[in-house]
Amino acid sequence: MTTRVATTALTAAATATLAAAVTAGSLSGGTSPAEARSATPHTRVTLSVTGCEGCDLRLTQALDGHEQVWQSTARTVEDGTVSWRIPTRRTHGISITVDAPWDGGPGYVPTVAFRYGGEQVGDEVTPALARTKRRASTCWAGTDARAATLPITVVHARSTNPPGDPIRTPRAFTSVTQDWMKPMERAWKGITGTQDVGWCG
Repeated sequence: MTTRVATTALTAAATATLAAAVTAGSLSGGTSPAEARSATPHTRVTLSVTGCEGCDLRLTQALDGHEQVWQSTARTVEDGTVSWRIPTRRTHGISITVDAPWDGGPGYVPTVAFRYGGEQVGDEVTPALARTKRRASTCWAGTDARAATLPITVVHARSTNPPGDPIRTPRAFTSVTQDWMKPMERAWKGITGTQDVGWCG
């Protein structure tokens, strides 16, 4: 009986000590998961979109050498703009898919070209120029800034679906060439797309 009482007393004392330690840690600056998330650097990514009102756009980060693929929610272009607030580290190696209500279904998901072959960062890209391009990068190098705005142009382009029927599909590109990441891939008359995930790096 004496042993049982002593053990109970020790357990109660240990529990009280642990509770006090946790409380002290919280009061002395311990960081909760919510606080840790709020302390993570974030960037407001805004797309200023011409030619694709009502289109659904989505951000994807798939980096070579990393198994995990991150995706944003799809958001609809309203009044020529759409934006996300995302962790800054997610901006590096981003690709953007375009789901247009008028897309005829080319057998792939159209993507945004951040840089066409032969163009340098800062170069202006017109619809006429984009149509001549045969290679492109769909990977954005990203930013460390708290806000970034990307000018996106979407053109109704002529293409074909898998059976060979003529359709319209998006030709999407940044109207000013952006800092980009590899790879440079084939583009058909400036049109880029993916059937899976666009890996960057």
